[in-house]
Amino acid sequence: MKNPCYLGVDLGGTQLRMAAVSAQGNLLSEVISAPTGPQLTPDNLSAQIIGLYDRLLPELGAYSIAAIGAGTAGVLVDNAITQSDNLPLLNGCDLKTLIASALKLPVEVDNDANCFALAEARFGAGRGAQHIVGVTLGTGVGSGVIINGCVHRGANGAAGEVFRIPLRDAHLEYFLSGAGVVRGYVAAKGAAHGSHIDAARVAELARKSDPAAVAAWESFAADLHFLCECIIAIVDPEVIVIGGSIAQARDLFDDALMERLSERPNRVAYAELGTAAGVIGAAALNI
Repeated sequence: MKNPCYLGVDLGGTQLRMAAVSAQGNLLSEVISAPTGPQLTPDNLSAQIIGLYDRLLPELGAYSIAAIGAGTAGVLVDNAITQSDNLPLLNGCDLKTLIASALKLPVEVDNDANCFALAEARFGAGRGAQHIVGVTLGTGVGSGVIINGCVHRGANGAAGEVFRIPLRDAHLEYFLSGAGVVRGYVAAKGAAHGSHIDAARVAELARKSDPAAVAAWESFAADLHFLCECIIAIVDPEVIVIGGSIAQARDLFDDALMERLSERPNRVAYAELGTAAGVIGAAALNI
């Protein structure tokens, strides 16, 4: 009999990604992908999943797929996607049934931030700890909560949805995101200077000691500290693992964050699994 492995599927607003993963959390294949976007329908998604699966099978050799795990943007309620602004035509879609019908294998599904947190908890920066919160910083801010080694989803499946925390007459994601970094830069330098700029460019400017860019990242560090204090107060995890594209700019906010948290016993670490965390965590829903 072939060795069992697990398929991980990561459904995002721009890409659908898939890979085979071992029970030890190791990639057994390359991570392959197909484009998504706001026009993606359930039928399109089903066809893409079948197409990626057919591409992946020849790579598996001595392995056979025991089950599939899928993570998705948005909130899952009874396995149906909700609150997905980037994939609006999938709102209401029963993701578990769709994948099971397409591939005829056992399926587990969860929010993508939960999958990120689970991957880092078991195989990455949080391994060895029992209570972990994973935070993803990028286009938005997401979070997954791991209690006693298991995903904590809450009464309505929305545990960890930190983006909606009220902050300065807005919500946390308004500030603690790529667009939030740009807003901080504009606030420090004037709206005219914010045209055609993104968080990566603000990072480049800060590394060149541009005063407005430095101020933007100082504000970002303060807001990230606020989020960490909220997490510590409510969950008190051993480790907060920070990932996502904005974590690549940690040289601009890490010192300030660590100084603010210096009296807390909780450890802050940065994600170790990179862009593969989504598919590894999805597969880990079955491991």
